Amino acid sequence: MHGHSSLYLIAIALVSALLTLPCLAQQLPVGPLIELSRPNAVGSCNDGFNLAGTWPTDDTEEPFVAVNPVHPNNIVAAWIQGPLQDIITAASFDGGHSWQRVPIPLTVCSGGSYLGAADPWLSFAPNGDLYAIADGNSSNSITTNEIFVTKSTDGGSSWSAPTLVSGNIDLPPDHPSITADPTDPTARLVYAIWDGTSSGKRGAAVFARTTDGGLTWEAPRTIVQIDTQSFIQFSQILVLPNGTLVDIFELYKQQPNKPVTFTNLQVLRSADHGQTWSAPINAVTMTPLLRPNGNTLVVDPKTGRFVLDPTNPSFAVDGRNGNLYAVWEDGGFSNFQYNDIALSMSADGGFTWSAPIRVNQTPLNVPPASRQSFFPSIAVAADGTIGVSYYDFRFNNPNPGLPTDRWLAQCHATPTSAATDPACWGNEVRLTDRSFNIEAVPIDVFGDFFFGDYFGLSTAGDDFVATFAQPDNQNVTSIFARRVGPAHAGDPALNGISSDPSAKQCFPPLHSCTSFLQCCTGSCVGGNKTGGGHGVCAN
Repeated sequence: MHGHSSLYLIAIALVSALLTLPCLAQQLPVGPLIELSRPNAVGSCNDGFNLAGTWPTDDTEEPFVAVNPVHPNNIVAAWIQGPLQDIITAASFDGGHSWQRVPIPLTVCSGGSYLGAADPWLSFAPNGDLYAIADGNSSNSITTNEIFVTKSTDGGSSWSAPTLVSGNIDLPPDHPSITADPTDPTARLVYAIWDGTSSGKRGAAVFARTTDGGLTWEAPRTIVQIDTQSFIQFSQILVLPNGTLVDIFELYKQQPNKPVTFTNLQVLRSADHGQTWSAPINAVTMTPLLRPNGNTLVVDPKTGRFVLDPTNPSFAVDGRNGNLYAVWEDGGFSNFQYNDIALSMSADGGFTWSAPIRVNQTPLNVPPASRQSFFPSIAVAADGTIGVSYYDFRFNNPNPGLPTDRWLAQCHATPTSAATDPACWGNEVRLTDRSFNIEAVPIDVFGDFFFGDYFGLSTAGDDFVATFAQPDNQNVTSIFARRVGPAHAGDPALNGISSDPSAKQCFPPLHSCTSFLQCCTGSCVGGNKTGGGHGVCAN
């Protein structure tokens, strides 16, 4: 009797201990790895644009991804095709099972008039309208960069003609992002922001907005002008649950032909949908390990060739409580031997930020050069789980080539273990099926490996959807997508999708369905159509 009681007490103790482990949940299911960018959506078209370098037009770079909040099975990715020649999107309406490639009509090979394009960014409005922003270039010179916005009302199946939004202020513009206001009941407020240049000696954050769903755009204006020899690398606008706008950006100081002397994150806030903005708020100091030219140091330990990495941070907001998160590459955790991925959090709308912590799970028992982690992206799932994706070289070995992988680390914060606690971070998922050789990606005009300045991470409910670049089995640098989570793409019950292949997916009411989507007009099964739920058309 005593033996059984002891075993019972031990079992209770073990269960209790497991329940109190900080944030480390069960390994999430992983969906299939899907190649998005082949075949090339513009075929063999080559308009000759080669500002960044010359490489095959089938190679692709810099993917982004967004998920429709109205219809979470509608996922759209965007990327650069060729040597910065086109912006291509891919739309899925079945949670990532299948995709349709659609060029954005900006450049010559895609039905537009421009020669080059780069820096794609996507944002869904609360009614399911989708906005894309990108650079367009009319010559082989950075001085002719302009910023364009285009819109899709059918989930990415087609795109409007691009609208020029950059005007003639603080030229040339670069690295835009776009945010459709998720708190706007009219779904008409959309904000665009990009890096501007003033007299070539300092940077600016330039802002424009539409209040009518993109029919017209207000004239762009500088919302922060910084000191001489100071520059803004990247701005992104996040929206708190109460409608406050928070612009987070990286600021760095650099004298001509000198190393960067200071880097930090700063914040602007707007309580009136972008009409007025606060003074900059110092958020957190960044200490990335940098090259002399100011780029983040990522280097092939075998060849000494650099990876082009301009130190783009990544930001996210928890739509439930307004917590803000930032991640970036930082050398402080390794005593500046290599870069790890740092995270900081604000729980008060950006006024104060936590001390940075290391969140990448790269093993510390491999050589220091193989611990380099780079290109982080962050997103927050519906249940509050935070995901951070990144590349590293942990599987480097003496064989030729440099094995490289993409990873996803996660934290589900609890009252006893916050996201600022390193113990919360784990549940690492390998996003690549196998290591790829980074030495096979394109080489830019500066002699660096180049496959993008940033990489996509979004969420569909409690799942994460990652997009990233790597060479495929034919050594073509391609865009891949993978879904991670309890309703991953291999699950036929995904978000109410019927396992019957003859069934057709419905949009909720008030959305304009297209023939491509094959939405039904009658009753649905598997969901409450009239109540706004998702369902499947009855045949």
